[in-house]
Amino acid sequence: MATLLLDSSNKYLAVGLSHEGKVIDKIYYEAWQRQSEMMIPEIDKILERNKLTRKDIDGVAVGVGPGSYTGVRIAITIAKTIGYALKVKVYVRSSLSLLKSRKSATICVFNARSGRSYFAVYDGDKCLVEECVKTNEEVLKYISEHKYYIVNGDTAHLGIESGEYDVIQNLADSVDDRYLAKDIFTINPIYLKDLTK
Repeated sequence: MATLLLDSSNKYLAVGLSHEGKVIDKIYYEAWQRQSEMMIPEIDKILERNKLTRKDIDGVAVGVGPGSYTGVRIAITIAKTIGYALKVKVYVRSSLSLLKSRKSATICVFNARSGRSYFAVYDGDKCLVEECVKTNEEVLKYISEHKYYIVNGDTAHLGIESGEYDVIQNLADSVDDRYLAKDIFTINPIYLKDLTK
């Protein structure tokens, strides 16, 4: 049995398998605006490569955004469909939390376009700053005021280099009752832009 790990919220497509928190296999590459056509074939590929079938899936962990409007919905729709069809548990995490480092407090960012960033700060399992949208100037100011924090994610729009992170391992770590969806039909994407002025 294995837990399926999925995220398509930003420009990368992430598909993985884990068992008891240990990553068995993963597929992770840039697939901007192609996640909808690539995710199902990649799920089939990773299952076949590990001599598993869909019936061997005992749970799904999925990133629920923020991120690309369409991208976020792809992984969520697949996770909900599998959860319903196979009657397995679905675990949900903020896609920003999947960027965190295990080594240090981490500023996690995605490009939200129009001079803004999706933004959150984590230190281990503790969320220091909740997911929000900030202007790029606000993000850069926060970074300058927290020089010892790692900055991870889609950072090219800020003119800085991202640190290293492992989306798949962070998804595997999400297989925990704290992140269990009580009702898969109520899983909704996080669209932070809807909350901005």
